[in-house]
Amino acid sequence: MADVLRSLDFTQGVPADLVELDDFELLTNAVRNERNTQDILEYKHELVERVHQRLEDQTARVESWKEASRTNRFPEEELDMSVPILCCTLNINRFRFLLKAYWRARLQKIERFATLILDNQELQRNCSPKELNHCLQYFVAVGKCLKEVVLARLPEEFQTLVQESQLTETRDMIPTPRLDRCVFVKLLKDAGHVAVDSEGQQLVDMKAGDIYIIQYHHIQRLIQQDIAVLI
Repeated sequence: MADVLRSLDFTQGVPADLVELDDFELLTNAVRNERNTQDILEYKHELVERVHQRLEDQTARVESWKEASRTNRFPEEELDMSVPILCCTLNINRFRFLLKAYWRARLQKIERFATLILDNQELQRNCSPKELNHCLQYFVAVGKCLKEVVLARLPEEFQTLVQESQLTETRDMIPTPRLDRCVFVKLLKDAGHVAVDSEGQQLVDMKAGDIYIIQYHHIQRLIQQDIAVLI
């Protein structure tokens, strides 16, 4: 996108946020991570807010360019604004696509592990306020449906959503993410020596650009700290 504008000498009239694509790469990595693990990762508050602001700014910019073209506000410059308008519009659309993909991937996991999230304060801190509100509403709606359709027809000791039986003390009906699954991971930065076995004795020196297939829980910290990305 930036190369197109630069080749047409439009970069002087276009702010740096259209040329700088760091947020696009960060959002792409966030979507990949959300889609490739069951882990409830921390919500990217700052990134999402920056992307929101970028979309608002670029949408307003496109509208101003369209208005200028309609009113011929700059006749002496004789600039054809169709190309920058097209480039900005494409940029807006792909950011919106990624943002929706990010939210959709997170909501799928939040709905799947709603009971666990509501029972775990640490996981709740990884969610946004709107996600927590959706999680609670989803749990209440699904729980009410299950109780009316299924649980009400069972003996009283089995009328619970979190236990196989009220006779047991453990909450054995709460689904949990499988963090022992193997994943493909690419290092974005040097991570140093990382333990790749349960005992912590086998260490691998992971460097930027390396790609591994490994159990997720061994590199969970690297994903949470944006040192690596799942592919």
